[in-house]
Amino acid sequence: MIKMNKAQPLLLGVSLLAIAATGAFAQERNDPRQTFMGAVVLDTVTIEGFENPSAPLDGTVAHSSATTKTRRPILETQSSVSVVPRKQMDEQGATNLSDALGYSAGIITENYGNDPRFDSLYLRGFNLENDKFLDGLRLMRSTQFPTSAPAFELYGLERVEVLRGPASVLYGAGTPAGLVNMIQKRAQADGDFTELGFSLDSKGSASVYGDANRVVDDRFAYRVTSKGGNARTDVEEIDNLRGYLGLSASYALSEATELEFMASYHGDAPISPTGVPSGLVGLVDAKDLREFYFGDESINDSDRKMGTLSFGLTHDFGNGWRLNNTLRYTDFDWDYDSVYISGLTGTSVGRGVITQRENFRAIATDLRLAGSAETGAVSHELTFGLDAQKLRERAYTGFSTIAPIDYTAPSYGGITVPAPWYTANKSVDATQVGLYALDEIEYGNWRATAGLRYEWTRQKGQSVTNFGTTDYARDDQQLTGHLGLGYLWDNGVSVYAAYSTSYLPQPNFDIDGNPLKPTHGKQFELGAKYEPAAFDGLFTAALYELRETDRNTTVTEEIGGRPITGTRQIGEARIRGLELEGVAEFGQGWSVKGAYTYASTEISGDNGGNELANTPRHAASLWLSHEFQSGPMQGLQLGGGVRYIGSRWASDANTQRLEAVTLLDLGASYEWGNGLVGRLNINNVTDETYISAVGLNSSYYGDGRTVQASLSRKW
Repeated sequence: MIKMNKAQPLLLGVSLLAIAATGAFAQERNDPRQTFMGAVVLDTVTIEGFENPSAPLDGTVAHSSATTKTRRPILETQSSVSVVPRKQMDEQGATNLSDALGYSAGIITENYGNDPRFDSLYLRGFNLENDKFLDGLRLMRSTQFPTSAPAFELYGLERVEVLRGPASVLYGAGTPAGLVNMIQKRAQADGDFTELGFSLDSKGSASVYGDANRVVDDRFAYRVTSKGGNARTDVEEIDNLRGYLGLSASYALSEATELEFMASYHGDAPISPTGVPSGLVGLVDAKDLREFYFGDESINDSDRKMGTLSFGLTHDFGNGWRLNNTLRYTDFDWDYDSVYISGLTGTSVGRGVITQRENFRAIATDLRLAGSAETGAVSHELTFGLDAQKLRERAYTGFSTIAPIDYTAPSYGGITVPAPWYTANKSVDATQVGLYALDEIEYGNWRATAGLRYEWTRQKGQSVTNFGTTDYARDDQQLTGHLGLGYLWDNGVSVYAAYSTSYLPQPNFDIDGNPLKPTHGKQFELGAKYEPAAFDGLFTAALYELRETDRNTTVTEEIGGRPITGTRQIGEARIRGLELEGVAEFGQGWSVKGAYTYASTEISGDNGGNELANTPRHAASLWLSHEFQSGPMQGLQLGGGVRYIGSRWASDANTQRLEAVTLLDLGASYEWGNGLVGRLNINNVTDETYISAVGLNSSYYGDGRTVQASLSRKW
């Protein structure tokens, strides 16, 4: 039985009490302040004609993105960018980051099935485990790549953004595929509002939630967001009991200076999915296997806490120049014991226990000075930035072997856990400092971007195991950049060409005993975008070639008269792809979002000649929605979508292929005149049983049919 974190009932009670209390003092006020990337800006909707990229949207079409760190609209940006606003998440019944991005181009989700611990995403052939950002600062739980960042409560987010392609010029070390940036809900200065509601689903999940914004006066506003409940999966025993509290406040120190405060707290207990033995897939009933519990509740336990505290400051110098700064402290602790499965003998499944104790602290900042300059007929929007982070990680890991379980005659409880056969104590301290400059150039209808970044990364520490010691000490320096050239027609069409680079430090040593160099990414991209005048919409197309070089490759060489096996960084991965995406609101209540992805991949070095894992040749999605705006059905909204994920390899070794799958989703909502909203969503309507990922000994089923209902009131 899962134990409730002692802080969760108190957290939920206090937060909902706060929301209810603020509702009692609701007042009608207006204030021209809105937030922008960790700071508050002076305009309700736009900044000198630019849409505020962190403010709430009434619809599903976004024309700006906070991820680019500038005020340039998406239409004029020489990068591939997607934004999923809160309204789109609600329509599709999204409860986690994977749900929210399931209809976006280039992204493959559910890489560990329905995993309550993490949001496992692949983008353009690469794992994004450690490339998730919160308000422009990296959200992580380990200094080592790849290690999954903890899942952030989706109800606490206003938008989710995807920046595709190498992004080191803005964000430092990372995979060449890009990143996901989450925008938290912020205090809004244009009036009071409150939401209270509850939801449940067919798997036994249930939650209550609330969101309240208050404008105290023309200088101060605050917001409280909270959710508590249990998220269950197809396996009843694998769930996540979570309490979430988000706080935000903005204060105008003067007409030119704004201060923002943000905090979040997660107290949850995510249980690790065991997956199913790969040897049983296809031999026994798929739905029975998908719902079978290979773990043991007497062992599986989890206690995770994550707190973030952020401060944002912006100052307008009054001469076209602005200063923005975001500072965040993150505190993360996770203790868990989890059963994993190993070999298979007949129907007897081997098992082990992992004992993990994690402690992670991080402080990060991003300071930007931005402004305009003119050189004749050419205008420049300049950004100069300094970002830095300091990380401290401590972790203990132990592996033990326990008794197997028989799939045909399972027995639970009474398990003895012996002393671990493997232990590791990791202690790492790391710092990263980057200086970057960006020049966005405008000459008539021409647009260009030039950016450079120089970054220093240094870490020290080691992992001490009962088999030896791994030294994590290293010191890297890297120059990365971005060049883009585009043309914007008056009819809302733009085209561009861009080149960008990235890097990612690597632990361990090569065959000669030297520290490994970082891997390097480079990408050429051609793109086109269209923003129609007749209706609200944005359509994008991107054709790209992406390469990662200096990949680790295992070699055996004769050194000192004897054969030695080690690592040479001579590998490469190449991805060539096409991504199409469009979102539009056509009027009379109709809206659509569609995406198509084509990707061709090839590896050299280890697994030479193979394709990258979790990267189908073809993937597509389409969501169509209609809101009845008059007549007897006014207030009713109906929607439906289809997602196609093509066949792909389960690993870079290309030994097992995952079958293509087509998934159908439906949604409906009804809003009464008093602000009461009822919503019904059915995901995977036909209850397709499909393998979404394969691990070392386990296969992971994708999420089965889920019927979700909610009732909320907004006022």
